[in-house]
Amino acid sequence: MPSLISVNRLIGKQMIVDGREDVYRGEPFYGEHIVVVLGEEKLSRVSVTVDHVEGPWRIEVKDEEGERLGENEGELSRLDVLLPRSSSTIHLYITAPNWTKAPRIVEVKGVNHVLVAVVDSGIVLHEDLNDHVLYSVSVDYAEKERYADDTFGHGTHVTGILAARINNGKGIAGLIGDAPIDILPIKVLDRYGVGGDFEIAKGVKYALDHGASIINLSLAGQGETEVLKSVIEEAVKRGVHVVAAAGNGHMPTTNIYPASYPGVITVAAIDREQKPLSISNYGWEVEVSAPGDFLISTYPSGYRAMRGTSMAAPHVSALLAVLRAMYPEEDAFQLRNRLWKTAKDVYWRGYEMYTGYGVIQWQQAIALSAPPSIDWLNLQPGQPLEKDRTYFLGLSSRFLGMNGHLFVNGKLVHSFIVDEEVMSFRLFDIAKQQGDVAVVITDEEKRVIASDVRLVPIRPTTFSDVKKTHWAYDVIMQAQQLGIIRGYLDDTFRPNTPLTRRQSIVVLSRLFGWGAPSILQSPFADIPLTSADALVVATAAEKGIVKGNGGKALLHEQLTRGQFALLLMRALQLENEPIRSVYPFQDVTQRDVWLAVQLLAERGLIAKHAFFRPNDPVTRAEMCAIMVRVSTLIRQHSTK
Repeated sequence: MPSLISVNRLIGKQMIVDGREDVYRGEPFYGEHIVVVLGEEKLSRVSVTVDHVEGPWRIEVKDEEGERLGENEGELSRLDVLLPRSSSTIHLYITAPNWTKAPRIVEVKGVNHVLVAVVDSGIVLHEDLNDHVLYSVSVDYAEKERYADDTFGHGTHVTGILAARINNGKGIAGLIGDAPIDILPIKVLDRYGVGGDFEIAKGVKYALDHGASIINLSLAGQGETEVLKSVIEEAVKRGVHVVAAAGNGHMPTTNIYPASYPGVITVAAIDREQKPLSISNYGWEVEVSAPGDFLISTYPSGYRAMRGTSMAAPHVSALLAVLRAMYPEEDAFQLRNRLWKTAKDVYWRGYEMYTGYGVIQWQQAIALSAPPSIDWLNLQPGQPLEKDRTYFLGLSSRFLGMNGHLFVNGKLVHSFIVDEEVMSFRLFDIAKQQGDVAVVITDEEKRVIASDVRLVPIRPTTFSDVKKTHWAYDVIMQAQQLGIIRGYLDDTFRPNTPLTRRQSIVVLSRLFGWGAPSILQSPFADIPLTSADALVVATAAEKGIVKGNGGKALLHEQLTRGQFALLLMRALQLENEPIRSVYPFQDVTQRDVWLAVQLLAERGLIAKHAFFRPNDPVTRAEMCAIMVRVSTLIRQHSTK
């Protein structure tokens, strides 16, 4: 992050000190009333450092109209004021009553920083914590002291992971380095590490009221409360990232809070071998994972190694803060998407409950192109729909006023207008079934602007009618592992049953990962959008893979071997490829089928026999054999 460095934005600005006008260059001076002309410059914080302290002193900041922007009072050498809004000119009033010697102002600093609130056990004024830790505006809801002094140690450790000084020859280096990011310590845990939801809720509210963009909650407990749930919901709706530890009981996260509140980014921990940390909780609430195995960080007594999801959470908070600083024009859901799409699989392929989408990767997340996005806040890929649960859908602000469409198993079940960035749905009531869930956003011309498809994973099943002695046993099992076949509800696969047109399109869509079409409309009279698999059929038709017959898709009809060869040729985009070798399939006379069969045989996808039997139905077992070969071909091509 070479260009992402904190800058004092007051250097070089026109400054009037007690009526004397000058350009501020960072030199010390005396003064009680300081006027700074900012113009278009935006500030999130102003800090004043004085040369000595004799007692309480005070800063008050007002705008050009004389309205107060903020104030602070204390006996520290540096006082900070967080600014809720910008102003073209600011007035700083510095008063030190009852001092025998007027304070000399060592530095006036104005910054425009991303604010990360660490809601924990507070901090100690550690020599290795950088100047971005705003001790003077910290607050203590646990022991009711003036500042968030850490009497437990946990909060100081978490803060060090975020904001330990860099390049000072001491201790560790914090993840944010010298990026334009501030840390706001909020104490909600007492000297024993205990704190109630009421105190935590007050801490989250304080963070919101003071402009935090990220709230780090390295704490976890059992049971939900309305007071904490409502303030976290408010944070999520405002676009504030709430990052929480999954907890350390090696137990399901189902009843662990705040990790289980919708919209919270729940973080699991990995060990040094990039495997799930043995104590880390697991469940559908886990979004991503990060290092949490005996990390050394700042501590009241110096430094200490600690382990757990509490140490993993600040890794995610730090990355989100850097992304906020680098991409201020992106909304919360675009930034979340950077995390999910670039996470590294370290346990199972794709999303799973132990490491979520995987371990966060900084470079990849920073480099990713992140278009406006759709993000279910409490529904993961493969998560069963619950009857009495409300699901929350996050939508980038660009989609406001557009049309939204919910599909289950490719069937349109609900359309709506996007009127909020966070919308709620009772999916089970709408769908009345399990299945793939897709969201499609369209404009007035039905053009698809964005889409999100949550596929239900294929779970390993032993099909009762596929014995190990069956010729296709191995390829059927491989097709299941590839996630392209499911079988029937009675745990049969029916390998000798002819494949239908519907089944072939669904299987191809799973293998090739087709998204939504560019125009949301059905090209076939017999497949309205409200019919099953209509979404994938529309996509396949738009790609030219499915042509139909007489304006109809005829999905119930059996597929012949020749028709399946045509579908595969189109899906693989081979129509314009040259034929290098001709194989004598004596029973293939139809020109387009002959071309498809030649191109597929050349690539080893079908056997080079004298007869192809193009008019015979293709069986479900034969389909698996061919699709496994297609998968290998795709993998080899992508590797090259």
